[in-house]
Amino acid sequence: MVDELQLFTVKIANGSGCLFQPLSDNYSYVLTAKHVIEDEENLEIIRQFINIEGQQINEEIDILEPPYLHSDPNKDAAIVKVKKVKNLTPILRVDLNSIEKNNWYLCGHPESREENNFSYRKNKLALLNPVNNYIEAEIEKNVNHSEIVGQSGGGIIKIENSCFLLAGVQKKMAAKDEQESLSRIHFAPLTFFDEIVEKNKDKLSQLFPPYIGTFNFLLKEIFPLPNLLVKADLIKQTLNSISKKVCEGAKPEKIINDYTGDFLVKGTPKHIIYHKTLWKSLLEFFTIIKLYEEDIALNDLASIHKRRKMLIVDADKWTMKLEDIYKSDLSEIEKGGTIVVCATNEVETNKTEILPDELVVIDISTPIDEMNISSTVEDPFRDLRLVNIFKFQDHVINNAFELASINSINSKSKIKLLTDGII
Repeated sequence: MVDELQLFTVKIANGSGCLFQPLSDNYSYVLTAKHVIEDEENLEIIRQFINIEGQQINEEIDILEPPYLHSDPNKDAAIVKVKKVKNLTPILRVDLNSIEKNNWYLCGHPESREENNFSYRKNKLALLNPVNNYIEAEIEKNVNHSEIVGQSGGGIIKIENSCFLLAGVQKKMAAKDEQESLSRIHFAPLTFFDEIVEKNKDKLSQLFPPYIGTFNFLLKEIFPLPNLLVKADLIKQTLNSISKKVCEGAKPEKIINDYTGDFLVKGTPKHIIYHKTLWKSLLEFFTIIKLYEEDIALNDLASIHKRRKMLIVDADKWTMKLEDIYKSDLSEIEKGGTIVVCATNEVETNKTEILPDELVVIDISTPIDEMNISSTVEDPFRDLRLVNIFKFQDHVINNAFELASINSINSKSKIKLLTDGII
């Protein structure tokens, strides 16, 4: 099994760096510590990893421009703009105040492993407290300074459920070996790198995945319609043409900035707002609505959510989070509306809808007066439908033979007629 964290980790100068795909899709970043590259004239960046066949790969990454160094001498951060790294998995930034502090890793290339020809190493650590603008973290097993030399600039990364998270970039050991042996490091938070971007915003893009800038990046990933046997290409092309119009009328970045409601099921970590599955599901959601109501204003989410409320949960099965769903912000949706749920780790669900009589059997202990619901809703279990986003695709697949006679002229109206009211 491939250690996926190594794919974000590079050797740069005498230290390390962390690959990051920013809002622009034209280039990638290496985030590193300023002191690693500050006086280096001939920078070289190597991504060294073991692939799935067990072969060692040393991939040279082309540098596009001189590095961007933080102007504050007290902030050890730098961004190197590099040629776009293909198939780089999105890594999400986190709010350090609300994230789980354990099971993080310092990933880098220490000098102590140079003689082995493969220097990648990760050290498990726990995040601690802020210290003079930096964050302190403690490595799980005792290490001394000589073991860590070369990992400066390496990413503080973890895998959590369905995504990769980045907390910051390592600066140095917290203290010299002769002062203490607590195996603690200091690392720079991502706000340091935001400040570099802000000062160079004509040349650098923000630290968010490209699909946050536009839905267009997700067009090829929506409505997979698995096992659809009848008119599959025409049905997909029809839905895709609607999705393209959605891309013209709505932008994830604007939704994040303007929308005051919440897409997240109660208890879902805040960084999931940047998760690709959320935005894929939202693009499908908007496409379905646009199919039914061509003139709808997609940026008017408050109006849309009166009838259909989109929620996402970071889980393998959405049906395991029913109580959290009813504890979520349901204040926008009115009586007769539909709660539409998507789980980040569920490619295809076995349950597309939960009926009121099924909810009676399921143990949901949340009293109604503790629920954040609309004044029009008296009994949320009966006044609101609860469906999974896949219900639309599931209905198309299971009733595909009713679309056997569609053509390029009537495909949109026929799909609408078949699915109207499903979500």
